[in-house]
Amino acid sequence: MIFRIPEYYRKFRCIADKCRDNCCIGWEIDIDDETADFYRSVEGEFGERLKDSINEGSFILTEDERCPFLSRRGLCDIFTSLGEEHLCQICTDHPRFFEWFGAVKEGGTGMCCEEAARLILSEDMVLTEEVVPDEECEECDEVLYDLLFEARNAVFGILKERPLAEAVSCILGFAEELQIRMDSGEFSLPEDIVCIAPEAPDIPSVIGFYSELEPIDPQWIPFISRLNDKNEEHCPLPGHEIMLKRVAVYFIYRYFMKGVFDGEILSRVKLAVLSTWFIGFIWRKTGSYGDDAAWLAKNYSKEIEYCQENIDALADASYTMPCFSSERLAGMFYE
Repeated sequence: MIFRIPEYYRKFRCIADKCRDNCCIGWEIDIDDETADFYRSVEGEFGERLKDSINEGSFILTEDERCPFLSRRGLCDIFTSLGEEHLCQICTDHPRFFEWFGAVKEGGTGMCCEEAARLILSEDMVLTEEVVPDEECEECDEVLYDLLFEARNAVFGILKERPLAEAVSCILGFAEELQIRMDSGEFSLPEDIVCIAPEAPDIPSVIGFYSELEPIDPQWIPFISRLNDKNEEHCPLPGHEIMLKRVAVYFIYRYFMKGVFDGEILSRVKLAVLSTWFIGFIWRKTGSYGDDAAWLAKNYSKEIEYCQENIDALADASYTMPCFSSERLAGMFYE
């Protein structure tokens, strides 16, 4: 099996107690069966603590929604008492993500973690491959896989070679044409890349839609509202375009190939475009760069990517709401 990952994947290290938004707070933490069996076998005082802290396959969060094994110093008591190898699977993997396409496994680090976001924004994505033992997974349509793999590489090339606004217009046009071909049973790439002609965006409707999504952090919606109410808007800072291209590449890498399973490409490209614009909007309104930019990108990812209802709502709206037409999305980058 081929395992494909960005080069920065290997550089990721949890910063533990230095993290400002600990992933052990505010999340339900499910325990895989193998780890649960081990926890039941642990004896002594710590074993009793484990048994008392688990219910129906999940850790029982404290009143302030902390994992019961997160110490006040921000460290994991299971890690320090039993060793890293005895963390449950979700704690071992997070914020890493994986997708299986027959004989290919792709992995990456999710932007919902501030350290992962810093890595994603700090260097261009370079993909590497290695051969690993086969893993059990669903087969996929190899013809469609090859088509989408080639298409994704084309999108990466557009984002690398063209200015961001032009690149967005081009990848939207490319995705529109590719979706039409796939829907009609024609599995071939567009011969020419025709950029979408940008139209005046409807920013208030976009912000309004985001404000109605399901929040994870109660402060997220008020934060968006405060930004939208600001009359002043900072100019993009030097380096913003480079970082925004890296944001777009991240979203394309993570979501584009999922079209192998449902034939849906256009809504995923729109998700990448919209997310890139929205993160840039936050940066401009706050004048953020460096670690602050990574922190804000992390907040966006946490709210949108890690709530399936929000991802689904954006996918539906990309076809039904005029403010999410390809022309208006392209226009958002020509403000």
